[in-house]
Amino acid sequence: MADRIHMLERLTAVFDESQAQVLTEVIYSSYNDLVRREDFSELKEIVRDLGESQQRTGQRVGELAEAQQRTEQRVEALAEAQQRTEQRVEALAEAQQRTEQRVEELAEAQQRTEQRVEELAEAQQRTEQRVEALAEAQQRTEQSVDELGEAQSRTETAVQSLAREVGGLSNRLGGDLEDVAAIVIEDALHRELGWEVEELSRVWQTRDGLDEEIDAFGRAYDPSRPDTALWIVGEVKFNLTMRDLDRFSKLVARAGSHLDGEVVPVCFCYRIRPAVQNRVLESGYRLVMSSGRMPQGSNGIPATSPP
Repeated sequence: MADRIHMLERLTAVFDESQAQVLTEVIYSSYNDLVRREDFSELKEIVRDLGESQQRTGQRVGELAEAQQRTEQRVEALAEAQQRTEQRVEALAEAQQRTEQRVEELAEAQQRTEQRVEELAEAQQRTEQRVEALAEAQQRTEQSVDELGEAQSRTETAVQSLAREVGGLSNRLGGDLEDVAAIVIEDALHRELGWEVEELSRVWQTRDGLDEEIDAFGRAYDPSRPDTALWIVGEVKFNLTMRDLDRFSKLVARAGSHLDGEVVPVCFCYRIRPAVQNRVLESGYRLVMSSGRMPQGSNGIPATSPP
């Protein structure tokens, strides 16, 4: 007679417990019912096939579990990469916003500069018209020598009045020119050299008992030399001459002896003769035109400091 317990132990080694129970009952019943030998052999083949199939299923399940684990690891890596990408995109968006704000500020500064330049051009035109009127009046005066008495008196009165008006207009023009020059110099140094320039202004300074005026004065910072203090000393003229340049060179020398840091001389003008321009650049000074352009020396690079 078949041993049911022994049979159950052997089947449990291959199948789970519920399957082993069912197979044990089937085999045990078949055996006790005296099945034919060949039928019992067929049953053993079926049991063996079921065991091999179960083993292959277990291997496949193991492979699928490993593949699932690899998939989850890959998904986690992709999620981290996506998070880094989103952070980078956010940083780029903030940088773009800062750039757009700076461009808008520069556009507004350029518009203000153009408005002031237009005002200066109109003032200059009015001055030239008044001077022309004065010249015509003088010509009429010379032609009216016979009426010198009363006509001369009227002419002198007109000349004095015109002189007062021209003097006032000249002072007004000089002040406006220095205000415009400060804005243009700040923008040119930042655009061309990358410097950060504090607001420039006209100042009076006393050195060695001498009061002297600096048309444009203030501090600047060069990001490539953060430990060096830069002092902008500017000369502003409508038409820069050699005499102006000689006087300015002496002012720069006196300023350099009293300032802690590097003095950066800057000349600003509307007009300049080629010889004067060459002298400015050979002296190592910065030259800023009213258009904001910075002419360069023969080596293609403006000098950075005076000789």
